[in-house]
Amino acid sequence: MRQLIISFAILLSAILHAAAQICGCTDPMATNYNANATVNDGSCTYPSTTISATEIGQLDASLLEGSSTLFFWNGGYWTYNDHTNCCLYRIDSTNASTTDTLCISGISNYDTEEVSQDSLYLYFGDFGNNSGTRQNLHILRISKESLLNQTFAVDTIWFSYEDQTDFTSNPQATDFDCESFIVTRDSIYLFTKQWVSEQTTVYGLPKTPGTFVAHRLETYNVGGLVTGATYIPQYRMAVLCGYDYNGGNYLSSLHPFILLLYDFQGDDFFSGNKRRLNFGTLVKEQVEAVATSNATDFYITNEHFTTTQLGITVDRPAKLQKLDLSNYILPYWATFNDTPIDTVPTDTIPTDTIPTDTITPPDTVGIHSFDTEGFRIYPNPASDRLHIDYPEGYEGAEYEILNLSGQNVAKGILKGNSISLNNKKFKAGKYILILRGKHGTKSFIFIKKE
Repeated sequence: MRQLIISFAILLSAILHAAAQICGCTDPMATNYNANATVNDGSCTYPSTTISATEIGQLDASLLEGSSTLFFWNGGYWTYNDHTNCCLYRIDSTNASTTDTLCISGISNYDTEEVSQDSLYLYFGDFGNNSGTRQNLHILRISKESLLNQTFAVDTIWFSYEDQTDFTSNPQATDFDCESFIVTRDSIYLFTKQWVSEQTTVYGLPKTPGTFVAHRLETYNVGGLVTGATYIPQYRMAVLCGYDYNGGNYLSSLHPFILLLYDFQGDDFFSGNKRRLNFGTLVKEQVEAVATSNATDFYITNEHFTTTQLGITVDRPAKLQKLDLSNYILPYWATFNDTPIDTVPTDTIPTDTIPTDTITPPDTVGIHSFDTEGFRIYPNPASDRLHIDYPEGYEGAEYEILNLSGQNVAKGILKGNSISLNNKKFKAGKYILILRGKHGTKSFIFIKKE
């Protein structure tokens, strides 16, 4: 009898817990935001959003095929040609020039479309498969330490897709092409480039050397060709890039997009929020890669592309561009508190050691005083005025303050060392301060109290 009572109590507790949870859209930036929702069910929808990029510069001629990869490592942005050689090239993010070269011996490069990483290794995805015929798909795993000391310790991860049985040549029409992947704590996840449906399917496989079958996990209608990805595990966020294809009609395609995936559960990347950011309709670029060092400023590269159709020539040079996505990302990140936003490492996060599915956002922001690089904001929480100490170069910087819905509540030019919080738009709660100076953009979270 006692055991029956205990079992009933456990069942009743589970029922009450489930009843207390309200599923819905938990993102204040969504059009269907539900303020009462406690569990994000992935149903959020967003208004059509257009973004623009700042051109940094054209890539060197030697990198015409290197624009297909981009990642941040060892203090800089690097790229890798997709087949012409086996060299890494460091790109200056201020002018797009090549500043360093690191050539890797003892490997081959058939069609490498993405380089990803964890804390110990770089992973070179040699799986470009435009015709769907390849049966030698693989990822090279190279120790970062061996790259720096030029001893080049290399392993290979071979794989095949579990649902591919036909290897007949089908150029620009296969579902088994792939140009992007990310590495998590214990797995590799591939995002396919499906030419006809313009969807992407996620396949998973171990990140250890060997021969594996990549298991099909889920398919999402992207509405374009996915060509690059970067991963921010501590905030449960992945960023994809690509462009629409429209059956090869380049006069009505090549429109780039960014897809933000965030607040997902575990490694189920499409279970959370899915927000697409489009470039203007007049922008036509074959965007191939995306990377970031601070998780608010994203760099993208596009390949050189030229074609002539109906007497009209489209010619786009390979170049490096920069996107400021802080307005779309920071309101979500304001629910976290463990790391100052302006110093968040992303592409260099030790994803092999961080259990991303166990991160829980804290209930309050707490106090942030930033001494790194000479920044400090105080008091936090603040009442009528926020004080800011900043290094040389930020006097006269533009500032903007956003609420958690991404709405602007104040903006201006930074004069002196404080900003008034007295206008009527300020209510008690969390806010994001963004400073845009000549040395870059800095972002901070603070609390406004009554």
